[in-house]
Amino acid sequence: QKILTNIQELFMSRFESRVKNEGLESFEKIIPRNANTEIVPNVYTDALLKILLEVRNMYKNMIATFQGEVKFNESINKAFREIVNRNHVCKPSTSKSPELLARFCDSLLGKKSEENDFETDLDNIITIFHFVEDKDVFNKFYSKMLAKRLITGKSVSDDAEHSMINKLKEECGFEYTRKFGQMLADISKSKDLNNKFKEYYSAKADYQDNVSFLILSTRNWPLQPLLTNFTIPEELEKVYEHFKTFYRISHSKHKLNWLFHLSNGELKANYCNSKKTGYIFMVSTYQISILLQYNNDSSYTFEELMQKTDLNNCYLTAILKNLVRQKILKLVIGTEVGDPSSRYELNMDFKSKNYCVNLNIPIIPKEDEKEKIYKDEDRMFIMQEIIIRVMKSRKTLNYISLVNEVISEVSRRYNFKVKILNLKKCIDILLEKEYIERVEGMKDMFRYVP
Repeated sequence: QKILTNIQELFMSRFESRVKNEGLESFEKIIPRNANTEIVPNVYTDALLKILLEVRNMYKNMIATFQGEVKFNESINKAFREIVNRNHVCKPSTSKSPELLARFCDSLLGKKSEENDFETDLDNIITIFHFVEDKDVFNKFYSKMLAKRLITGKSVSDDAEHSMINKLKEECGFEYTRKFGQMLADISKSKDLNNKFKEYYSAKADYQDNVSFLILSTRNWPLQPLLTNFTIPEELEKVYEHFKTFYRISHSKHKLNWLFHLSNGELKANYCNSKKTGYIFMVSTYQISILLQYNNDSSYTFEELMQKTDLNNCYLTAILKNLVRQKILKLVIGTEVGDPSSRYELNMDFKSKNYCVNLNIPIIPKEDEKEKIYKDEDRMFIMQEIIIRVMKSRKTLNYISLVNEVISEVSRRYNFKVKILNLKKCIDILLEKEYIERVEGMKDMFRYVP
């Protein structure tokens, strides 16, 4: 019996290795190694799906023969996990697979999507997602992209968003998708709130019908706080004050934190010599605050714009660079955008083929090494919390049992793969902080310290 078991394990090990190697070779044929080529999310997902189907077709007779054999199915799953998480695209960063899957979701669920059968595509994403180890990384990318779709109004439909959330919920449980559902609920509540505000506001002498607000709960949305001061343009100040008054009436215990850097609007530009009908500029609120200044004067220095908008040097420089690059403003004095004495005036000869011109191009920082460190730190804190919770419940536990419980809890609730080295570090940290202690005379036994 023991010999038979050993032969079976050897067979499974070699089978797993063969499937993995064949899959990685196939992947490299579809997506060759080329550092200069940007990986397209849907191409990446299709490549992995194609390999999965090839593996199942190639070994369908074996799969049928070993149907119900747990270890055989485990071997196939392990091999495909290796292909999904450790192909050559993932070499620079283990977060690449979850990121590309999240980006493919974003392209499908955005309004520009031209997919006719995106439900099938979403199902295919879930098929690959099942094998992703760092599901917490997917969650973070997906959360940020969902937030952007909802805030900018670029989601294809509420039904499509709910459909994807339900698929993720089936795969990972309610807690994994709880914030996604709350984000959609906030958007729905905001629509109702805007209708009530219009009833309240329509009686005012300075009523404007073309304004709306989103009220988003801090705990559910992955939004960065304001990183600069900002003075609201005079043209927007009255409606801003009216809404604050209206909101205080029904939500006196709530505090509003304004996220002007996420706000946007439209400006009608009537000054352009090239077009009598003018243009509609789709702009951020910060861009609005700068461009509206030109209703009062024809040119401003960098310092003057800073004083009028209260934007800090970094933000104002970035916004002006964008407006100069898109030929809305001209740098007429100075050699570099952002110099204190540099001067900017409207480009009266601005031309565009489009009537509606999108100027709102956000500056998105790339994920750097710091973000990777923060991700690792987050996981370390999570594991420490779980260790304390487990030890408080169990009182005493040996090393193997503790490791298994932590891995199980992380997999169930937080969806990332535990690195044993990091888990050992967490145990050492808690030993040093005296949350737990070693049982005397028993090296691998730990005791909770009340």
